[in-house]
Amino acid sequence: MGNYMIDKFYDFTKTMDNFIEITEGRTRLLVPKNSLEEKVPPHSPAFFNPLAKLNRDLSIYVYNIFLDQYNNNKNNQITFADSFGGIGPRGLRVAVEVPKVSKIYINDINELAITAAIESARLNNVNEKCIFSVDEVCKFLISRPTERNKRFTIVDLDPFGSPSPFIECVLRAVEDDGLISITATDTAVLSGIYRNVCLRKYFGLSINSTYSNEVAIRLIISSTALIAARLGMSLSPIFAHSNRHYFRVFLKASISNSMANMVFDNLGYIKHCFNCGERNFSNIYSTDLCPICSSKFHVAGQLWTGKLFDKSIISNLIKKHFSGNFIKDKKNHQIKQIFDISIEELDDIPYYFSVDEIGSMLKTSPKKLSQIIEEIICSGYRASRTIFRPTGLKTSASMSDILYILKN
Repeated sequence: MGNYMIDKFYDFTKTMDNFIEITEGRTRLLVPKNSLEEKVPPHSPAFFNPLAKLNRDLSIYVYNIFLDQYNNNKNNQITFADSFGGIGPRGLRVAVEVPKVSKIYINDINELAITAAIESARLNNVNEKCIFSVDEVCKFLISRPTERNKRFTIVDLDPFGSPSPFIECVLRAVEDDGLISITATDTAVLSGIYRNVCLRKYFGLSINSTYSNEVAIRLIISSTALIAARLGMSLSPIFAHSNRHYFRVFLKASISNSMANMVFDNLGYIKHCFNCGERNFSNIYSTDLCPICSSKFHVAGQLWTGKLFDKSIISNLIKKHFSGNFIKDKKNHQIKQIFDISIEELDDIPYYFSVDEIGSMLKTSPKKLSQIIEEIICSGYRASRTIFRPTGLKTSASMSDILYILKN
């Protein structure tokens, strides 16, 4: 249907009784009443997921700090594309809460959702900054009207299900050194339940393990990086997280054939033994047996084995937004804790161990996470917490090393 001017949409008063105003962050939103009343938010009359607020909160912080260090040497307009905009919660929050973005493009296939987004834009007095469209996602991202003769600075992709059909469109729509943010909600596929589907969609196998959420994150990045490399682009992870029923990555995209040639330096495989809990990773695929118990290794990958967090950017984010010692808002405290842990996390290790898993192997009640980490570090290994599980730890020690340390 293409791009629409505000007055082209039908009168929102016809369906206003089905919507209610809420405030998220600093942004006023008109959302379907039934999305706040039902356990699973329905798609009719329009989709809005209130449980994705943390997803959007974290995004606003990352977008702001990314643009603080963004080098706009071409003096171009800073733009944001919300490809699955729905009723506009993410795009409108960017319009209100990310001041460096001058134009926000919000697209959805549901005309009623876009009509609600337009009304919310008016409520926030940002309608002059927003351009709305009703279109299929790839057509929206790639087909440029004449007044948009450049790529977007930031492109967000938050589909219902897998992002894989739209990845190439996103990469073709983002400008050099711009940012892409991608959400995946096909958790069963990415967590190892449907391995063949995962291989088809993400070019790698998952395993249904205690750390399958991190495996999922790394599969999303690796599949995106492989497509980017084919297009002569290189990706650098800025931040990633998982929560409830979604996985989320933020990636800086740079046009560089030489860097694209190096994509395989950051790809590899995880080998996991479900008998004794041993695990390791390698850049080379192999089907050897576990060195501890001689059981068959299960393999996850090809996946991203490089780092997940740009700790310099995240450190600046914490200094700018969380410098006070006291945070009144409980949600802000949770967000700060996520960023704090990511600064210390050993993200060059593509898996983690859980306290319950270790306790099960020891056949005893597990020690506190902080005590386990301290004992492992005192034994000469690296160890840290992880944002992917409250009771998870990253360490350079193997499972057999961990068990020996804690037994002694």
